[in-house]
Amino acid sequence: MENVARAIAYLAYAVASADHHVDETERKAIQSFIDEHWQLLADAEDPFGARTLDFVDKMIPALEVNNMSSEEAFNHFKEMFDAKKDLFSPELRSFIVQLCVRTGAAFNQMNKSELVLISRVELLLKT
Repeated sequence: MENVARAIAYLAYAVASADHHVDETERKAIQSFIDEHWQLLADAEDPFGARTLDFVDKMIPALEVNNMSSEEAFNHFKEMFDAKKDLFSPELRSFIVQLCVRTGAAFNQMNKSELVLISRVELLLKT
């Protein structure tokens, strides 16, 4: 599940940073959405999905400090997704799209960069 959590963190960061800035409301939206859907991210080793939430919470600021671009973060997600498609159930794919939409809408609604990125995510997840 760590690979999936890492992929989700990269993608959440990609959407949040599409406008070159990660706002606190976007961080809270990501945390809240993952917290609401922890059971989807839970597994036998982490029955409450707590490590996943903690992992995402810590990874996003690290990506921000390293000034990773939104495109680079999306490409990391894409590489992980392409390598481990079998880990991404239809429910998880739906969760990912919803997370992207919620993140994009958290700060001043969605801008063009976020909309384009979310469209790319949706197309990728349909493969």
